[in-house]
Amino acid sequence: MSNGTVFLKMKYSKVKYLLIFIGLITILSAKGQSGMKVIGMGNSDGITTTSSDSGSDPINTLNRSGFLPNHNAAAKLTAQSTFGANFQIIEDIATMGLEDWLDAQLALPVGPSVLDQVITYHEFRKVGEGNPDAGTSMIFWDYAWWQYHMTQQDYLRQRVAFALSEILVISRNSGFGNHPYAFADYYDILLRNAFGNYRDLLNEVTYHATMGEYLTYKSNPKTDTSENRFPDENYAREIMQLFTIGLFELNPDGSRKVDGMGDPISTYDNYDISEFSKVFTGLMWGDRPLQLNQFFKGPLNRESYIVDMQMLNEMHEPGPKELLNGQMIPDRVPVDGDADIQDALDNLFNHPNVGPFIGKLLIQRLVTSNPSPEYIARVSAAFDDNGSGVRGDMKSVIRAIIVDEEARDCAAVNNAEFGMLREPFVRYVQLSKAFNLSTDSGNFRNAMYDINDQINQKPFTSPSVFNFFQPDHQPIGPIADADLVAPEFQLINSQTIIGYLNGLNDWIVRDRPTDEWNLYSGETVPENEKAYFQLSDEIAIATDDRLHELTDRLNLILAQGRLSERSMNLIADALREFPQEDPEDLDERVRIAIYLVMSAPEFLINR
Repeated sequence: MSNGTVFLKMKYSKVKYLLIFIGLITILSAKGQSGMKVIGMGNSDGITTTSSDSGSDPINTLNRSGFLPNHNAAAKLTAQSTFGANFQIIEDIATMGLEDWLDAQLALPVGPSVLDQVITYHEFRKVGEGNPDAGTSMIFWDYAWWQYHMTQQDYLRQRVAFALSEILVISRNSGFGNHPYAFADYYDILLRNAFGNYRDLLNEVTYHATMGEYLTYKSNPKTDTSENRFPDENYAREIMQLFTIGLFELNPDGSRKVDGMGDPISTYDNYDISEFSKVFTGLMWGDRPLQLNQFFKGPLNRESYIVDMQMLNEMHEPGPKELLNGQMIPDRVPVDGDADIQDALDNLFNHPNVGPFIGKLLIQRLVTSNPSPEYIARVSAAFDDNGSGVRGDMKSVIRAIIVDEEARDCAAVNNAEFGMLREPFVRYVQLSKAFNLSTDSGNFRNAMYDINDQINQKPFTSPSVFNFFQPDHQPIGPIADADLVAPEFQLINSQTIIGYLNGLNDWIVRDRPTDEWNLYSGETVPENEKAYFQLSDEIAIATDDRLHELTDRLNLILAQGRLSERSMNLIADALREFPQEDPEDLDERVRIAIYLVMSAPEFLINR
């Protein structure tokens, strides 16, 4: 990389290697002339309108509410609420409208269990190896995750579940070993509760053995001062800091409350952590008898992770426990650890911080890194009350995020503070969704090992419970100087920048979209399970005389129509350097075009 130019080496059919370059595109914002008034795109202040139609208000044409659905708006919706969409889905949304599409998505039931798919792969290995005791592989989990997302139509649920996986974090990089059942069953929880109630989600997460193992409160014992043993505080800390209320008291709009000295007010302290740690004692594996002499023993079966942990009251901390906001857990006699946990979860769930804290995190994962206080307040209100007096209704929260005026504002493309860097893994899945990644059998295999090596991201591989990036990350430079945040930039470094470009070259240009491995030693991957993109519609418009159609189509599908005219011209000029004599040439042109669009700044920053 030199002088702002990226050089790419790509293979194609007639010339072995061609060195292409495209200058990095600079996005310019022209300053308006003094005294100029822009009308429309939401600008209607001080404007008086009249109409010959007495049944309509013409001001709606200027304030955005009067526009019919359009393809760019539909594409923007998919970029904020799905992993990506093909042209047909975008067209369907443009026809039916946002509300109808959202209603349809929220009404879809959860698809087939990811865990069941893992079990299917395991049984397949047992038969293939002729060994009923054959072990498992983490490939089973990778394949099952990919199979679900490539075959199911609950696009909104998929994206929300992935967002939740980056809030209620577990990670295979924690040394838990080879347990695909654990991750598949935990992800089923996220899929199942994505449109459920956040209180139910907290309960399922708390009792899941995978979380118990990851945050070290499985087999967490009560206090024994004679052995200088005290309850593990890990989950007590993280359920407050990361899963519910955050570090500081919040107003409904996400701003921090301050004390008389102007300092932020902490939501909890070390004493509170100690008290909550007593609550999360006594939980052990759910697949074995409740016996004291088994309390500290590790898992005996791979299925241990798919059975809720159970309470061993003899090892649960007895006595009263002080919760937040002056609430207390009573001194229950006999000891009832499950009741204590429910009291603690109720206490956290009903804390006024949860709406603005979780609401903002979800806005950041789906729409924009720097939502306005008003946006956060509207989503927080939806968390507090779905309109029927129900708190924590995820459907209400997701709807509020997606339909909010800030998310839907067509003028947001000109707001430098709006939007977010697309996560590298989301870009990868978007490519697969946008161009109908298919197999002849309908069965998909993708271990995503190469993908993870290239972009340092795939499901449940974060380096810690703090996710791949933190919500308040500020890259040094203009973003930090403006006191803004850009969480996804924490993943960006010289290795991942080059890794993404190389990965993109592998996935689309070299036609190696997935990482297919055998399911057991000696198996040959069936040809009908090898994945390919469906590019016939794009190939049909890849000739010189129709390049404008191709670039327009890719601009819509991938970048919501946001590529500048300059970017479009640069891409078209690069494509004209490629031959167009036969279908193979046109296929190559399309792949290069996709590469260039997905390398453009207007694509990488999602607005």
